[in-house]
Amino acid sequence: MSLGKNIALMGTSTVMRLGFGMLTFVVMARMLGPEAFGQLMLWLSVATLLSLLANFGHTSYLLKEIGGQPSQAGALIAEVLMVRGVLSLLLFVGATLIVAVFFGFPSCMLLALLLAAVLADGLSEVFNVGFRATDRFAAETRLATVIAGLQFVIVATALYIDASAVVAACGFCLSRFIALLMVAGVQRSYLASLGPLSMARVVSKLRATFSYGSDFALQSLFGQIDSVVLNSFLGAAAVGVFQAGMRLFTGGAQAASVLANVFLPRAAAASSDGERFRRESVRVQWAFIGVGLVFGLCLAVGSGLIVPLLYGEQYETLKTVLPWLGLLFFVRFFAASWGVVLTSAGAQTFRAWMNVVQWLLVMGVAIWSVPQMGVVGWVCALIVGNLFLSITYLLRGYALTGVGVTQPAAAGAAAFAFYPFLHFPALGFS
Repeated sequence: MSLGKNIALMGTSTVMRLGFGMLTFVVMARMLGPEAFGQLMLWLSVATLLSLLANFGHTSYLLKEIGGQPSQAGALIAEVLMVRGVLSLLLFVGATLIVAVFFGFPSCMLLALLLAAVLADGLSEVFNVGFRATDRFAAETRLATVIAGLQFVIVATALYIDASAVVAACGFCLSRFIALLMVAGVQRSYLASLGPLSMARVVSKLRATFSYGSDFALQSLFGQIDSVVLNSFLGAAAVGVFQAGMRLFTGGAQAASVLANVFLPRAAAASSDGERFRRESVRVQWAFIGVGLVFGLCLAVGSGLIVPLLYGEQYETLKTVLPWLGLLFFVRFFAASWGVVLTSAGAQTFRAWMNVVQWLLVMGVAIWSVPQMGVVGWVCALIVGNLFLSITYLLRGYALTGVGVTQPAAAGAAAFAFYPFLHFPALGFS
């Protein structure tokens, strides 16, 4: 199937998921208000962070391995399903017991529901890789459309009955498990490839995917550790405001998954051919830069219209935050373009170490910026960290591919388009 058609089908699938997903969180935010929504998102972030222990970067691993060995798709996916299932069960039992002991039953209930939802979603994603790696984007698009609509209806109905954080978490959990059952039914052929449970195989696969897992975990801190940091400095209401903005950010950021799912197998297959790999790398660059610039500017330019339309007056302070999130979106997409190139070339260890340094840098800046500038200060710290990541990825990627400076120069010039929309309210600048 052609590259353009793959991108269009994968894009349609993702647009359906992110469209209904964003609507779901917008409804949650409006009905719960910043404080209760902040509490829900705090525990969802904790659940997502914990789930990283079960994820281990399996999606990137499968896309790369199947891209190079298409005939092994069934065996690879079945093996990852076994590993993910074992890790998910152990994680769920351990995490809920610890939270029950140290934080009490109400918090344990929220975490249990949200962690179960996130783990179920992770298993669904493994099944979905089977569509993408075997060029069945149209089938995924049809299934994703049905699932996305169903999830929205379930969560919105639950909130209509009782607008509380626990009820929202119940609807969220139920919808994710129904989605898992649906996709597992369609992809049941992979279940037939499952062999007997073997802890030796589980440990072996964890070792094989360790670099993917550490890199994925460090990347996934983004959007999740934020809730913990902001709750510590500013309280749950600040978490609610920030996460309301992040729902828009995350919706647009799904385009990175679309592009990576399409380009990563192609680039991995071309990595042994220098000239072909260089051409694929250039395509990746322009695709990510274009999408990052367009969506980032939409957030920056449209903040005054988006906030009252979607969230209402109780989220007024979000108007100041969205332009900064737009700039962050653009910088992050530029870094992601080189991340795809590095993953295709097998440079996962380098990515993992750079992500470690990036988060140390973010936390160092945030210690000053968050008390001084509030939520905007946290976004500024993330921008600094992602800029560092962009530069280091670029230098390493250039050494691997020999790609010219045209794309980085264009990205640097485009970043100035955000300047007129940025405000520094806590410092008195505008």
